[in-house]
Amino acid sequence: MHPETASPTTGLAVAFTQPGGPDVLHVTRVPVAEPGPGEVRVRVEAAAVHPSDIAIRAGMMPIAGPPPHVPGMAYAGVVEATGTGSAWRTGDRVMGMALPSSPYGGAYRERIVAPDDTLAAVPDHIRLDQAATLPMNGHTAIQAMRVLDLAAGSTIVVTGAAGALAAILLPLAAAAGLRVIGVCADDDHDTVLQRGATSVVTRGDDLAARVLSHAGGPVDAAVDLAVVDEAIVPAVRPGGVVVTLRGWAGAEDSGARIVPVMVPREWRAGRQLEMLADAPYITRPVETFAPHRAAQAHARIQSGRLRSGVVIDFR
Repeated sequence: MHPETASPTTGLAVAFTQPGGPDVLHVTRVPVAEPGPGEVRVRVEAAAVHPSDIAIRAGMMPIAGPPPHVPGMAYAGVVEATGTGSAWRTGDRVMGMALPSSPYGGAYRERIVAPDDTLAAVPDHIRLDQAATLPMNGHTAIQAMRVLDLAAGSTIVVTGAAGALAAILLPLAAAAGLRVIGVCADDDHDTVLQRGATSVVTRGDDLAARVLSHAGGPVDAAVDLAVVDEAIVPAVRPGGVVVTLRGWAGAEDSGARIVPVMVPREWRAGRQLEMLADAPYITRPVETFAPHRAAQAHARIQSGRLRSGVVIDFR
């Protein structure tokens, strides 16, 4: 093979050897695999940074293989090689979710091999750094709506309604005919209403009691994006559903059905992200960090109240 066309054997990555704080992240080189049947290799331009990455880095979530461990669960880039039978073509712009707990590894790398069906096409008018912020939040919102499975006219309460995930969920809920009570800070009321909420309750103490008063009784369901856990459960009617993040399964005597979102289940459903590709959310501002500043990117996520995406830039 001619040197100019030879496949790379190693690629840049952000990794850690032992779990810990942001300072355990470092830049290294990792092997680059060739795509097998039904797979592609993507030249990653941007890998999104999410709270799940913090949990992986801290040793709270599983990661496959020996160190160095590469975290990251969402990315966007350009297909640079295809395996036999792949439906993608070299040069296609794609986004997808990665599973650090799988043999394919995490997304914080400049080249990743991925199964065809984990990917979605990125429209030409969307930057790849913006697209990288969609897979995790998009899959989570779609799964949450599937779990809710409510008839039009039902009422739900959504905590963290001004956050990035809610920017996808609220329009989906409104389009399904749900009445949405958004919970957010005082200065975010207008933003939440613009996203499709019917009304707003300010976050803070005695949240469930204030939601009950606002709604005139128990609501049909809650989606707890702010991870307030048991603080929102009493606002939901007996037999209603509370969708939670980060694995919280609730108390046995809550009266409501507590359903944690398990976003890895959506890994092989990449194409469903294309239904969200024209949403206003995807063109929101993005903060970019070079690979050697990955620790600062993690610290930025941990600082809270973000109104922009955070990505590691591998261009």
